Amino acid sequence: MDSTYGLPSALALAQSVTAATTGHGPGQVDGTAHEALARALAGMLAQQAAAPGALASQPLAAAQARAQLLADSLVPVGTGPIGVAITPNGNFAYVANNGAGTVSVIDTTTNPPSVVATVPGLNGPIGVAITPDGNFAYVTNGSGNTVSVIDTATNTIVGSPITVGANPFEIAITPDGAFAYVANHGSGTVSVIDIATNVSVATITVGSTPNGVAASPDGATVYVSNSGSASVSVIDVATNTVTATVPVGSTPIGIGFTPDSNFAYVANNGSGTVSVIDTTTGPPSVVTTIAGFGTPAGVAVSPDGSLVFVVNFGTNNVGVISTASNTIIATLPVGTQPSRAAVTPDGNFLYVTNNGSNDVSVLQIRPIVLSISPSSGTTLGGDAITITGSGFTGVTSVTLNSTPVLGFTFIDDSTITATTPPHAAGTVQATVTTNLGSGTGGSFTYVPPAPTITSINPVSGSTSGGTLVVITGTNLTGATAVSVDGVPVADFQVVDDTHIAATTAPNAPGTGPVSVTTPGGTATGPATYTYVTPAPTISGFIPTSGSTAGGTQVTITGTGLTGATAVSIAGVPAAGFTVLNDTTIVATTAPSGPTSGPVSVSTPGGIATSATNYTYVTSAPTLTGIFPTSGPAGTTTQVTLSGTGLTGATSVTVNGTPVPFTVVSDNEILATLPPHTAGTVTVTVTTPGGSASIPFTYTSDRTQLTATPAIVQVFPPHPYVGRLTATLIDLDTGQPLAGQSITFTTGGFPLCTSTTDAQGVAVCNALLALPLIILNGGYTATYAGDSSHQPATAHGGVITI
Repeated sequence: MDSTYGLPSALALAQSVTAATTGHGPGQVDGTAHEALARALAGMLAQQAAAPGALASQPLAAAQARAQLLADSLVPVGTGPIGVAITPNGNFAYVANNGAGTVSVIDTTTNPPSVVATVPGLNGPIGVAITPDGNFAYVTNGSGNTVSVIDTATNTIVGSPITVGANPFEIAITPDGAFAYVANHGSGTVSVIDIATNVSVATITVGSTPNGVAASPDGATVYVSNSGSASVSVIDVATNTVTATVPVGSTPIGIGFTPDSNFAYVANNGSGTVSVIDTTTGPPSVVTTIAGFGTPAGVAVSPDGSLVFVVNFGTNNVGVISTASNTIIATLPVGTQPSRAAVTPDGNFLYVTNNGSNDVSVLQIRPIVLSISPSSGTTLGGDAITITGSGFTGVTSVTLNSTPVLGFTFIDDSTITATTPPHAAGTVQATVTTNLGSGTGGSFTYVPPAPTITSINPVSGSTSGGTLVVITGTNLTGATAVSVDGVPVADFQVVDDTHIAATTAPNAPGTGPVSVTTPGGTATGPATYTYVTPAPTISGFIPTSGSTAGGTQVTITGTGLTGATAVSIAGVPAAGFTVLNDTTIVATTAPSGPTSGPVSVSTPGGIATSATNYTYVTSAPTLTGIFPTSGPAGTTTQVTLSGTGLTGATSVTVNGTPVPFTVVSDNEILATLPPHTAGTVTVTVTTPGGSASIPFTYTSDRTQLTATPAIVQVFPPHPYVGRLTATLIDLDTGQPLAGQSITFTTGGFPLCTSTTDAQGVAVCNALLALPLIILNGGYTATYAGDSSHQPATAHGGVITI
């Protein structure tokens, strides 16, 4: 059969194509193209018959690794399976059953793998590709000139088939999941499907009868194998144009990229070879051709890029290429007429569609290590272990964290026995290597021999901890814990296999054994250590003086201060204290009268007294603010004075004159300032520590002047005719202002000047000036103001009676 279609035989395909040209089959391209295709397929069939054992006769070493088919690993699927793709999470394989018109969904996580769903409604499906997010599978309908989309969550076809070119074969999706590229075998083109809309947005002309298609992992290019023109077309994804055509072998089909996108491997079905294209050159070119394949069809590359798997349709096996040497290193038997292959994302298994036997071969292509028993042993090595897993046939080496075992024996495909080599303490994994790769797993913990303790030096130290002790013994390397008298040490360092340096942690007084724990066990005693409470000492303190108001932070230094129960400063218990460590205490002084005396600290070990004294001093006060900063001159103002050292204030004065006050706190005084002439005065606070001053501004009082209207009545005479009056009051005090001069004018003409009486009233007799007042519509009374009062003006109108 020709693996490009995956039908029972190339002859049958040729016959079906010929029938299509005469109207007896589902014709999809014109008659000339069908006839050419039929001739090509018949030629390939003859080539297959002439060299059925080409790969089988290859001189590979007898000890060469062969992947072993797992039990029940031939998974039955539909008729004529061709394309296969595995979901990104590796949990499912989707298989296109060309003859059955279905897609089989294989659960790869079961043992053995099995079909869990069958999706009907396809039309001669050939190629399968899965979106990078794993949500959809795109399937080419080779007999329907369309692509169907399967929702992998429900395994049902969604939407209408997407129309593409004639006889779509393989399909590839770009790494970003944006586009799908379809090789249209019958029309010599590639259709580009926008996955966001599921619409074909571009058609690219390539070589004759394109078959395979692959997107480079870097997403820059798409390679298309032209089976009819023995070439590969290179498509620039950014422009959807063919930028190069690379000649390869006869009838190229499958294409696979290495993960770095640097090389593409092309299976030449007609010439039994694989072309290796260097994609980094400009233009890309074939750098080597590997022979020895039996009508190769599908190509798959391992996730690490070390192996290329070539499906040999004609010899029922898979050839394995090492990309390091570009040589065939193994042959893996599969089912009848294998067509395509896919590697699971973990690189452990290869799924191969067997077109002729209607099943899928599942091959383990590298070892899987599951466990090591026993799970631990001595760092000296020499322990017998059993490694279990699968895929061990053909094992070439066994290591523990890259260190070769002292010897190993292959028991069966799932069992190897070995002898551990010497190794540093710690947990390692086993690596089993075959020609097809390596598998790492299981865990084995190297533990040293049990430790012993012979002595400790010194044998006692402070209950506050911090004593450096040296523990002597054997097998101390790898120690994970050290305790003294049952208390874990604050820190320790393994000096060598016989010594540990440790720093004791704080502990209550008492004697107890020393213990050391290593991966080899725990040693306790017979050495003991005694915690003793040291008497405290004071070496100094700063500052040496502070305010009688208290609140000064004093830092006390010395030794044995841990556990302090009391601190006094100049005989006064501290308002509070904090033990920072064994050598430092920070205490806060309490208020006190002026005095001087030593600092003392009490601990369970005794009392320490300083050799020098701390002095309480009365600090001079400071004034940092007054609120408000100003007030009216004619009234009292209550102010708040802010500052420091205000406790014990003896007086508050304004320009030397005492005023009432109240001490609220060491930082605040309330004072009442009396009326005063406008201007800035000095407010002074006096305490036993001195005086501090701050300015306060008296502002001029606001005034209001009210003028009565001029009364005009000549006949009969009226006693108030011509008599002008104005009243002046202090708005800030609400009181009349007496003894102030008021000037009366009209139209700029002076009438008279009068002084206010006790009620603030000034009177001007202007009988003779009434005509002029009438002419000007009234008169103006003016107060010029003084140092404590603001000026004011009033207008008096005219009332005619």
